[in-house]
Amino acid sequence: MNGKKSKAIRKKAKQLQVEWINSLLPEEESVTLEGLAEAMPDQKYYMQQRTLRLSFMTDKWVEKQLKRNPNLTFKDLQEKL
Repeated sequence: MNGKKSKAIRKKAKQLQVEWINSLLPEEESVTLEGLAEAMPDQKYYMQQRTLRLSFMTDKWVEKQLKRNPNLTFKDLQEKL
């Protein structure tokens, strides 16, 4: 994958994460791209049957999903659950 495509995927991943966090928060509160790092959970992995797995909506997990489908939207991710 070239640099331009990687950069676009990282940018879209951040936007999806902000949209996800804002869907969990009450309407009075909101998170922007600048405050995303503080709002995201610290735990990036979890154990499942002695296997280390990526947690939902971490940077790496979202980028992995976007590599499979670059036109992925937040609604598509919600339906996937």
